[in-house]
Amino acid sequence: MKGLIVVTAALACVWGVSPSAYAAVPKVGNVVPSTASFFNGKPFDGNGTQPWYDGGATLIDTDKMNLNMFGRLQMNGVGEIVPDPVRAHQRVYSFIQESRLGFRGDFEGYKFETQLALGGEDKVPSTNPNVAFTLLDMSVDIPFPVLGQDTSLKVGQFRVPYSREGLTDTGYMPFSERSIGSDAFYQGRDYGLALQGYKGKFAGTIAAMSGAGEDVPQRYLPENFGIPEVVMRVGYNDGVDEDIYHVVETDLGVKQTEKAAYLNALFTKDTQIGHSSALNLNGPNQNMFLSTQWNPYIAGPGGAGAMMMGDLFMVGGDAVIRKPLDNGNVASAEAEVNWGGYQNLYGEIHMATARLQGSYLVNQKYEWGLRYVALNTGSTVGDSGFKASGDSVIDEITPSFTWYIKGQNVKLVTEAPVYLNMPVFNNTAAGGIGSYVMADMPGQASAGSGTGNTTTRAVIHELRMMIQFLF
Repeated sequence: MKGLIVVTAALACVWGVSPSAYAAVPKVGNVVPSTASFFNGKPFDGNGTQPWYDGGATLIDTDKMNLNMFGRLQMNGVGEIVPDPVRAHQRVYSFIQESRLGFRGDFEGYKFETQLALGGEDKVPSTNPNVAFTLLDMSVDIPFPVLGQDTSLKVGQFRVPYSREGLTDTGYMPFSERSIGSDAFYQGRDYGLALQGYKGKFAGTIAAMSGAGEDVPQRYLPENFGIPEVVMRVGYNDGVDEDIYHVVETDLGVKQTEKAAYLNALFTKDTQIGHSSALNLNGPNQNMFLSTQWNPYIAGPGGAGAMMMGDLFMVGGDAVIRKPLDNGNVASAEAEVNWGGYQNLYGEIHMATARLQGSYLVNQKYEWGLRYVALNTGSTVGDSGFKASGDSVIDEITPSFTWYIKGQNVKLVTEAPVYLNMPVFNNTAAGGIGSYVMADMPGQASAGSGTGNTTTRAVIHELRMMIQFLF
């Protein structure tokens, strides 16, 4: 609650109070749009659908309420070459990458959204009864006119508003998945409160979240309370994004040059609770800062008994531009940098990443993309025994091609990532089962530790294909 008071006061100072805050909310078609959902002329359309999901199925459409159902299937195929001293170098995999079902709509100006992860995404860890990962989003935007007509309070579980790539919906990318930079900085979802507001072409949000991630059940355990995860994202947007929490990398309907630039910041002091802590509990979004295999300080040298409350902090910036060309095609470019750290009385670690990507869309049918990412893992050593010393920068170069068979609803993405200086964790001791590539399995760093096991650096080549259906 203290964190919420601070958040509310801070945003109130930014936007201030205006007499126009109490103006009536205009109707669009048969729908009253949320006062904070969209700006710059991009509200719900007459059917209440939202452009970044290309519609969905309308279940209810009345003067009071609009409800739409949407879903997404992604199936991938992956081939890679790994220098494995135990098993075959050539590998082939196929998985249901995403299976989503959700609902969104508007009830008398209150925008709401629910999204579930099913199939292979629905994880219930047998070793941790405190978390299950079915629910992705369950939130409502409550109009907050006292701070301005285009301001609302978001309540529930939703995306953590940090990093453009982290906020991007994976169904609207010219690549099959996020980059290796997200292994360190992706924040995923969490539950809490967030104020978001828009003033002309400027947008901002400040959120107070648990830091424990998504789908945490009620457990009233002994605790040492720290500081809630406070996240801020502010910047300029002249039409690229529908709102701060709904971001896409590919827009098939660009009519004019659009651009946006944001600054991000995140801070939390861990809360000890029960035998663990909030950050240790953050399973579905456990990036490298929160993994004991990359962060030797988060759990302490003696487990829960020696756990020391620490600080997690991140800062970054991102920008995007999309420009329609004279021939009807569209050129897009994005850039993003992030730097962060974790510290407690045991020590301190830092990591950084930079991403630069571009794409060229032809006739709203074919899109070529190219992404470069550098991830600096710092000089850290976790329980895995892996030390990222010397040249700790990992490079990703990913060319891609997307065929929009039926817009975003049915598409085929093909890409060929090349990873330079990629850590490979070799479980080669007696009875060992082979090698793990950090890009695919960053949580398996411990496989390279212990007598007879090694961690090496290698150039890894992959070929990925992903077919998507959404409605």
